[in-house]
Amino acid sequence: MQLGVRAVYRGIPIRRGYTGVAKRLAALRTMGASWHGATILDIGCGNGAYTLDIAREAAVSWGIDIDLRWLKEFSACDEIPPTLGIGQAAAEHLPFADGSFDVVFCIETLEHVDDEQAALYEMRRVLRAGGALLLTVPNKWYLFETHGLRGIPHSHFLPLASWLPDSLHRRLANARIYTARSITQLLEQTGWRNVRVDWMLPPFDMVRPRELQILFRRMNTFFDRTPLRRFGVSLIVAATK
Repeated sequence: MQLGVRAVYRGIPIRRGYTGVAKRLAALRTMGASWHGATILDIGCGNGAYTLDIAREAAVSWGIDIDLRWLKEFSACDEIPPTLGIGQAAAEHLPFADGSFDVVFCIETLEHVDDEQAALYEMRRVLRAGGALLLTVPNKWYLFETHGLRGIPHSHFLPLASWLPDSLHRRLANARIYTARSITQLLEQTGWRNVRVDWMLPPFDMVRPRELQILFRRMNTFFDRTPLRRFGVSLIVAATK
């Protein structure tokens, strides 16, 4: 399925098998969400790292993305079940009928769309009444700007770049960033109800050597149960149509 959208660079998706995939999906489950036997849509599916795991439990799944490069990589995967469809479309113009899905996922994607309000209205349109929106977005209070700053090489390593004033961050950053308050307000403004927000500490998939990665993950086991998780890499969000 293709909807006449331009394929533009939207970032680099997480790789299949990375701990971050399982960690974000587990965090979404803690919001009371279930997609077992459901009809689901994954918006911004990229290379399918999340979609494939989700599809193992869902009855019918669709993954859509605007970037044809990642869709080609996804389509080449030999693990795609017959109940999973893949298509190119923009989040603001979903090629599905009203009320088509039980659950809509939007994982680390909302920050990249051209029009976040239009995208959220579309997600709401394609959900059935009472359906669930499950999304994750970058947390402003994380110590690093994970998408980097325009024209500044390796700026994702600069501490506190994500803490720049919103007006300055919007001009410099490669993607949007959110607080619990701002994502809640955005969802309520676009008609969502029962909005719940939590935080996720980083999975440290890119940390080397492996011994240091293991140490950081053990520390996370403790900090995940404390208020320090508010400085996590992602906001974990659920809402109801």
